[in-house]
Amino acid sequence: MSGPQCCDNPPTLCSSCGEGSVLELGGLKAYVAGSQDSKRGILLVSDIFGDYPLYL
Repeated sequence: MSGPQCCDNPPTLCSSCGEGSVLELGGLKAYVAGSQDSKRGILLVSDIFGDYPLYL
């Protein structure tokens, strides 16, 4: 179960870092890189445990 720490301490998205920019998509701030004319993309999502693979 997650606590208020996740919302109280969100990650800082920096437009001057890397080659992309910070845009608002669906009401959320997102770091976007690459051509805006592209028809495909990659979406990376993690939960409170990070982006570790799930081993069952």
